[in-house]
Amino acid sequence: MYMELIPGPGTNIDIWNLAHRVLASPRRRLRSALTGPTRKARKVRCDWTVCTTRGNIWTVPSSFDSSRGQFLLALCCAGPLWLGCSSEPSGSGGSAGSGSQAGVGSLAGAGGAAAGSGSLAGAAGSTPTGGSSAGTAPGGGSGGAAGSGIGGSGGTTPGGGGSGGASGGSSSGSSCKPDYLLCEDFEGTDVGKVPTGWTAHGMASVAEDQARGGKHSLKISPADNGERRIYHPTPMVGAQHWGRVHYRVQLPVPDAFVHSTLVTFYGKGPTVGDAEFRFVDTVKDQKTGGFAGGKHQFLYNVQPNGAEFGTGSNYDYTFEDKWHCAEWHVDAATQSYTFYFDDKQVIDFMKGAGNYKDSELPTTFAEVRLGWNNYQSAPPGFTAWLDDFAVDDARVGCAAP
Repeated sequence: MYMELIPGPGTNIDIWNLAHRVLASPRRRLRSALTGPTRKARKVRCDWTVCTTRGNIWTVPSSFDSSRGQFLLALCCAGPLWLGCSSEPSGSGGSAGSGSQAGVGSLAGAGGAAAGSGSLAGAAGSTPTGGSSAGTAPGGGSGGAAGSGIGGSGGTTPGGGGSGGASGGSSSGSSCKPDYLLCEDFEGTDVGKVPTGWTAHGMASVAEDQARGGKHSLKISPADNGERRIYHPTPMVGAQHWGRVHYRVQLPVPDAFVHSTLVTFYGKGPTVGDAEFRFVDTVKDQKTGGFAGGKHQFLYNVQPNGAEFGTGSNYDYTFEDKWHCAEWHVDAATQSYTFYFDDKQVIDFMKGAGNYKDSELPTTFAEVRLGWNNYQSAPPGFTAWLDDFAVDDARVGCAAP
């Protein structure tokens, strides 16, 4: 018998990742899996069930003290877990996170003390149908204190270059209109550089081997995990705005359970403070032994200096070696977010004025982070291209320039 953990809506993903490590560990390693910063004396509440090969259902009490050391009690700390059972042998765990970058997110350490698996083991269990960050797993940055997991704003990784080249949008046939709040089509920047006003963090620079429009795009070079992004200050971007980016992903993609962010804005949430607001965000299942056959979901995801949260779609999407369009709209006044994929609405919520739970949209943003950041190890890494990035106070749209 094996148990496959599938995170449900509201799951604290740091604990989900820890639970996966514990269940994948031999008995002699259970003690070590529960030591470290995660093992704190605190009362927790949860509701989840375990089924056995005999069909019995065991329910963990809804209140318990996780400091007593029973490993089952450490599996659940802030939300439900769905566990599927099968008589088939479990799949192998994922590769360990690198621990090479400090995360801003929950349980983030300076460089990460212990890397966890981050991938989902075993054959198919119940398939999530969306919900809050469905299918994700927490932890700070790559290889945070309680395992690689999902979360953390990434920090700065080795290999980051400085800014360079000319500003984008200056060439003829540009997709950038003069009245856009912020726009970059990379046409005015030399190959191997980044546009003026942007700074590189990891292996991201202008290339000419793919382009959605014109001759240039931003190329993301492969790495097992961590960020390959460029940053730009965003004092011009307000509480209500529209955004758009086109992207393309080289095949085959890594066969791993992995959370990858393409577009992030950094700001201060009304109650959570500094956080990453991930407006173009994905979680991909592993194809071998996964629950969604290698497909991914989109999600609105917020990583403050604590537990992440968000709202996700179903696992209905596949990375492809062709150009796709992602759009978003946010409005802090109504705490609303809408996401579109190739002109089709995928996620939409409106919490209402003053209701910040699971949204926390700020009134200003300090910077945008554009590129690729994945929070679990996924060798040999993703190669991708981003192009025609634009932000405005009116909808930009996906139409060709």
